[in-house]
Amino acid sequence: MSSNTAWQSKAEDKARIMAQCAEQGVTVTQLRAQVLDIVLNMDGVIKAYQVLAHMQQHSSNTVAPPTAYRALDFWAEQGVLHKIPAVNGYILCRHVQHECDSHCQQDNIHHSDFVLVCNQCGAVDEQSLSSEWAALRRRAADNGFMLNDEHIVLTGICQQCQQRLS
Repeated sequence: MSSNTAWQSKAEDKARIMAQCAEQGVTVTQLRAQVLDIVLNMDGVIKAYQVLAHMQQHSSNTVAPPTAYRALDFWAEQGVLHKIPAVNGYILCRHVQHECDSHCQQDNIHHSDFVLVCNQCGAVDEQSLSSEWAALRRRAADNGFMLNDEHIVLTGICQQCQQRLS
């Protein structure tokens, strides 16, 4: 994909996200929009300090760390990011990069995934496990337990890094 095509795709992603927020009556401040621009241009695990550094580069004022965290948490609440405590960061939801339809919605839960994170380069690969999670939720509910976080994070070494190590 050319850089121009990638830029257009990110612009389309942002427009779709902003339209969804407007439709849901969610206020997107200038700061939140700035953080959205930053995360849409990042790959792999997104760390708050990286976002903060980008914000400070484009601001004449000092930006406090909680500002970045609040904006990242806002986008996690909107389903744009997944907060992944196991890697102390966020990942961009893979569903942001296309128009979602019924395959992304199940029982009022956006979707359930496992996330592969490369320990070497930080690459992230999100895979859907919706039907498996539905069965697991039912089994947990049968035992009087309600799941909160529906992401399993597996760390290892991606194929590209394996090839570089060989």
